[in-house]
Amino acid sequence: MTVTAAEGNVIHELAGKPAVASIESVIAELSMADRALIASGLLIGIVIDGGKPEYEQGDFLVRGVLGADSATGSIEVGATVSVGQVIRLHARDAASAGSDLRRELTMCATATGSEPPAGALVFSCNGRGRQMFGARDHDATMVDELLGGAPSAGFFAAGEIGPVGGRSFLHGFTATVAVFPA
Repeated sequence: MTVTAAEGNVIHELAGKPAVASIESVIAELSMADRALIASGLLIGIVIDGGKPEYEQGDFLVRGVLGADSATGSIEVGATVSVGQVIRLHARDAASAGSDLRRELTMCATATGSEPPAGALVFSCNGRGRQMFGARDHDATMVDELLGGAPSAGFFAAGEIGPVGGRSFLHGFTATVAVFPA
């Protein structure tokens, strides 16, 4: 949906309707499984580099919904938004997070060729551990497996720095990995 009225980090309208009403109409069309994901926390993905015919993973800066005002129909999000920006609803999902990390690590491993990388630095959000995946060491195990046992080091953080639309942002519930070719 396109932001049609906003001020700072408050979205007043989406697609010409009050933001709350627009979001409620989208949620009403979701499957029960998707509604269950959203029930644990609605997130807003804000397109950083607009002008594309289609938006995909990596195009969105994902931020939490901080509040909603039922009287005005406005929502407050964890980032500044501008009229004309495109947003998409997001939900935190362990299966998608694991799949995203697997895809990115596979790309890195392919790019480094037949030799394992020289090493990797891994910075995972402290929210990505057992509470998200139901198992310990999810990210570290995947890094070890997909980078061929290359040496790695890192730590859990309360925010990770990574790119969206060619700019760096502070993220949450993410894993940021720097891979060094052999």
